[in-house]
Amino acid sequence: MFSVRFRKILFLFVFLAFANLYAGYPEKPITIVVHSKPGSGIDIASRFIANIAKKYADVTIVVENKTGGSGTIAMRTVLSKRADGYTILAVTKSFISTMLLSNTGLTIDNFDWLAMMVSDPEALIVNNTSDIKTLEEIIADAKVKHGEQKWLGPLVGGLDHLFAVEVWEKLGIKARWIPYEGGSDAIAALMGKQGVVYVGNPSDVLGRPTLSVAVVASLQRLKKFPDVPTFKEKGYDIGEEVLWRGFALKKGTPPRIKRYLENLFQKISRDSAWINFVENSSAIPVFKSGEDFARIVHDDQVKAKYYLKKAGILKEETLASEGKTGLVFGVLLAVFFVFALGLRQFKRELFRGDNLIAFAMILVSLFVYYLTLSFETGKISGAVGPSSIPRLWAIILSLFSIRLLYKNFKNPERAETEKRNSIKALGLIFLMAIYIFFTGFLGFYICTALFLIAGMIWMGYRNYLVIFVSIAGFLVVTYYAIQILLQVPLPMGSLFN
Repeated sequence: MFSVRFRKILFLFVFLAFANLYAGYPEKPITIVVHSKPGSGIDIASRFIANIAKKYADVTIVVENKTGGSGTIAMRTVLSKRADGYTILAVTKSFISTMLLSNTGLTIDNFDWLAMMVSDPEALIVNNTSDIKTLEEIIADAKVKHGEQKWLGPLVGGLDHLFAVEVWEKLGIKARWIPYEGGSDAIAALMGKQGVVYVGNPSDVLGRPTLSVAVVASLQRLKKFPDVPTFKEKGYDIGEEVLWRGFALKKGTPPRIKRYLENLFQKISRDSAWINFVENSSAIPVFKSGEDFARIVHDDQVKAKYYLKKAGILKEETLASEGKTGLVFGVLLAVFFVFALGLRQFKRELFRGDNLIAFAMILVSLFVYYLTLSFETGKISGAVGPSSIPRLWAIILSLFSIRLLYKNFKNPERAETEKRNSIKALGLIFLMAIYIFFTGFLGFYICTALFLIAGMIWMGYRNYLVIFVSIAGFLVVTYYAIQILLQVPLPMGSLFN
């Protein structure tokens, strides 16, 4: 049927395809992508592994730091590469909260979970120069303070925060979570007696003689801390709660490559240098791979969802999360035009720019408040939630606008100097509608800058230097106040995600 020449060519193509499929791996350096800065726990562990790997494979492993977005930048970097085993993601348990809260579409199913290498137990740490040093004293003090006891740690909704919420539930107490930008800041606050408990890992007390571990979430006492009791010993149903560290691959990596890397990481996990390295950091060297590691990740995600909801941080079943945002926005826009048309037809003396802007601000406030229904309330945690600031802003803006409308309706014959051009007001409202519509696509910072520039120029302001300087200052202040101090991630836009 086919000529001899054609069959030879076909055989050659098939041979080359299989040769490429089963080519030797690895043929080039492997990159481990780390989400944190050089010197962090996962960064040091990754570089140590890269060095030990030379004993067991003729391969060069390099570490690349991709910081930002609590790990989302690193995750997206790995997912942007081919699933060929040459790009590995260094992962920690904190990634689970990041995936659940970041609204970027990242899930645990995007990855093949390669190897869990470190198990670092959670612990309650106290200032041993204070009057509260033991678990019993922590509980007694919490009950006396009726929910006002301060617990310190990094971020809202992070691993340590969720463990604190679990401890409160299991111990039957209430307390306030005081979030800091990083663990070191929270530790410094504990050393300054600004709180009673710091939630972290036993290694956090090393080199800090004023701090001690009150209790550890482990199945047995730790070698480095033989005098520290476990929750189980104290009679509380808190078993092994750990910050694990490990490695993952992009989903779809060929099985033979995964097997190669699993074997390599298993050999490293048994290396005496690695074991000593992990134990010296007061952690536990482990090795879990494949389905075992994936099962741990899945179980941890289920638990994280539960405690994120209990802390008022994750709300899946809300009106704002059911795809009705566009409908609500459209209804409010229609209400505005009906209002404007009514003024134009029946109350011409009130068809003025200030009235239109005031009513538009009321509707915008309602829309913003509606969006916060899917935000954290902070009721259980005691921390300021992401909903607090926009709700306060919406309420104040509504009251101000209602007052302005009331004054205008009560005295429609106000001085002409107080009137504004209705066309300019309508144009500003139109710009606001565009701003709200495109924020999800272009992100908060770009849309806010464009809206403020266009709005100020539209209203007749022409000092461009002042415009750009004031807008830049506003965005910087917003970034530090909302994203850094309150730890509320502002939307970066689907275009950049």
